Amino acid sequence: MQDRSELASDLSRARSALLVLRTFVGIIFFTNGLAKVFEFHTVTIGPWKMVLLNRGDALGIQAGNSASAPGFLHDLGMLVVTNWGVFQWLLTLAELGIGLGLLLGLLSWIAMVGGLALTLTNFAFSLGAEVWAFDYLIEPVLFVVLLMAPSLPGLDSRLPWGRRPVLRPSPT
Repeated sequence: MQDRSELASDLSRARSALLVLRTFVGIIFFTNGLAKVFEFHTVTIGPWKMVLLNRGDALGIQAGNSASAPGFLHDLGMLVVTNWGVFQWLLTLAELGIGLGLLLGLLSWIAMVGGLALTLTNFAFSLGAEVWAFDYLIEPVLFVVLLMAPSLPGLDSRLPWGRRPVLRPSPT
């Protein structure tokens, strides 16, 4: 049986791991938002190469998925494609906002719900177009894990609305 100090240490490690996860997902969303603002596609840092989705890439993916999606998903997707001039900026602002919220821990619960909604929307369009793979489920699952997590360090903890109770081991 673990004593209180071991439980506290385990909880601290778990919160640290969740903070790393939140930061990583924030970087993904923020950099993809920047790629849409500045219209770049590839970032190379030494031997590491990262491919991001700019607005043109996102339009191509949306158009392809919408064209092969059935019924309502087709109609909804074509509405997005037809009005891409508006939706490209909504997508860009959403990715930047979600990314910053997760990176800074500011309005993080809203950022996590927004990220979950955006990833589920992407999943629905790819599922409807029959082009999805199991790895498309990774991001929604990560957001569910973050939403279930206890309060994590960030700017929210300094604001009145961000003070969620921290889970502590019960005394035995």
